[in-house]
Amino acid sequence: LLVLCAPFKFFAPGLGSHHGVSAFIPVVNAEQQVAALSIGRAVRIASGYTPWNANCQAQAIAARWLLGLFGVPYAVFYGVVKDPVEHMKAHAWVCSGPVQVTGGYAFDEFTVVAVFSNVSLPACLPRKG
Repeated sequence: LLVLCAPFKFFAPGLGSHHGVSAFIPVVNAEQQVAALSIGRAVRIASGYTPWNANCQAQAIAARWLLGLFGVPYAVFYGVVKDPVEHMKAHAWVCSGPVQVTGGYAFDEFTVVAVFSNVSLPACLPRKG
C-alpha cells in the first residue's frame, strides 16, 4: 500500500543506509540464512493474495521490513536496464548473504543504480604518499 500511496522519497530513508551504487551483499550466519529464506517465501506467498499488484518494489520493501524486524542483514538493490524496444525497465530485489530474498538474482540483467542496507560499510581512507 505504501508503494501505491507515497512517493519514493517519502519511504526511501526507511530502507536503510544509502550506499550509492556500491553493490555488495552482507554476510549472514546459518540462522540468519534460514530466516531470510523463510521471509522471502512468506513475502512471495503473500504477494499472491494482495488486492493490488505486489510488484518487485512492494515485495522488496516488505522483505526489508521483515528482515530488519528479525535483525537479519540485508541489501535492497534498485536497478535499470534498457529493453529491446528502447524502454527503460526498473527492478528491485533483496539479498541477504547467499539468499535471494525477493526479486531473484538480477545482477546479470540490471545495472545497479542504488543500494540500501542495514549494515555499515567501512570507510575508505585515501592512501598517503
